[in-house]
Amino acid sequence: MVALLLISLLVSHYLADFCLTTPKMIRAKADGRNPCPILLHAAIHSGLMAICLLLWTIPWKAVLLAMAVEWGTHFLIDWTKARLSARFPRLADQQQKPYWMLYGLDQLLHQLVIVGIWYCCCMNL
Repeated sequence: MVALLLISLLVSHYLADFCLTTPKMIRAKADGRNPCPILLHAAIHSGLMAICLLLWTIPWKAVLLAMAVEWGTHFLIDWTKARLSARFPRLADQQQKPYWMLYGLDQLLHQLVIVGIWYCCCMNL
């Protein structure tokens, strides 16, 4: 059961990052000048995570804390990546290795946050 919760959180991340991201969010994530679409993107992540946690009967207090952590960290990671990409063109060029290194770091940080939230929520089971 505990492993299925982690899998559902990882699937929710995939859905929010790759299926529910709008063109406006993609543009905002390219340079970070307009944080509002990135904030909405992070809220979608937070909402899907909350649904997963509630389906696994995680207590409300833990769900609200997880939502806040996911929303805040997801926004900070994506906005920082966007600002770095705007400042350093090699980080925005998919033909360059630094782009993929930054993209991988972005995904690693998101996954570490998810595993941390999963671990903390499992302590409530």
